Amino acid sequence: MNNRGRRRRVTSAHLDFDPDLIKRLVPGVADLPSDQPEKRMMIHALRRAWNTVLTPIQREYMVEYYINMRTMQRIAVNHGVTKGTVSRTLRRGRKRLCDAIQYCQCL
Repeated sequence: MNNRGRRRRVTSAHLDFDPDLIKRLVPGVADLPSDQPEKRMMIHALRRAWNTVLTPIQREYMVEYYINMRTMQRIAVNHGVTKGTVSRTLRRGRKRLCDAIQYCQCL
């Protein structure tokens, strides 16, 4: 049986992703909150995951999409790829971040 045309379910990991966290992960964009130690630990864990589990192109696309507010189409044109490639790369990057911090003790 052919699976083409079937819709895929969106997992809760994709729905819970907070794009504003990206701004805190990139060095120099936002400082860590100093008044709440649990938030500092969470952001530290995310920043470590940002630097270790994402590929350079995933980081680059996330910065362009979430911080520079570029559209997927514009990112695709700038990098010579399709919009679908950009979308998949962003989705896989978000999933990698969520998977990396899933078992973090600070969360």
